[in-house]
Amino acid sequence: MRQSERRRKILGKLSEAPFASVQDLQNLVGASEATIRRDLRKLADDGALKRVHGGVERPETQTSHLAGTPLARNKQINVVQKRAIARTAAGLIEPGETIVIDGGSTTSLLCPFLADLDLQVLTNSLPIVEQLLLSPRTRLLVPGGEVFREQNIILSPFEEDGTAECFASKILMGAQALSPVGLLQADSILIRAERRLMARAEKVIVLADSTKFERKTGLVLCPLSEIDTVVTDAGISAKSRNMLEKAGVEVVIAED
Repeated sequence: MRQSERRRKILGKLSEAPFASVQDLQNLVGASEATIRRDLRKLADDGALKRVHGGVERPETQTSHLAGTPLARNKQINVVQKRAIARTAAGLIEPGETIVIDGGSTTSLLCPFLADLDLQVLTNSLPIVEQLLLSPRTRLLVPGGEVFREQNIILSPFEEDGTAECFASKILMGAQALSPVGLLQADSILIRAERRLMARAEKVIVLADSTKFERKTGLVLCPLSEIDTVVTDAGISAKSRNMLEKAGVEVVIAED
């Protein structure tokens, strides 16, 4: 394939999605990794895209409505650990429960493990809705609000989002970071919406791979004392585990 055609296809891919991995682009144009990286370097120099860890983003994603990493890019990071965490967290769900699932790259991996549990699920995540629609035994509820494309979630900046009458036994959610001050997220709009979802649930379960304990910045969603369980991978440090357990948080380690 000629250079000009490869680059047209790369830009065409980014017109369909805000993020594309290097592997995605190799498969798209049938070129070597070295060739793709040369193309990406030239396109980035021209301002046609932004190079990020693992791939590229559209230039406009630099000023997305929500702070934080777009979902499409997050889904490329620590995939093995996140899948194991999702599988382990799904094991904490009982058949017939009503649960809340907050949108995120790890929580979106829960769906294959929930399909046969006859659940009622409240979620703000469009990918989770799409996956669970294939399970006729799952009843789905969604809040009202605005669709944020980069994160593929529905959020409302207002107090009334249609979830006030829902009560769930558990909420499963991700995090930008976990630190001694609590669970951190990137955006104030996200925090307001997540606080409403947390108020609908009796128990809070956080799905967070071990890299989330290395980050220290963000806005505080809740103190550690409001979290019941954290499901993480074996990479968590003894210091971070002790931090959680000292706050009364149950730590569940997912095996790969």
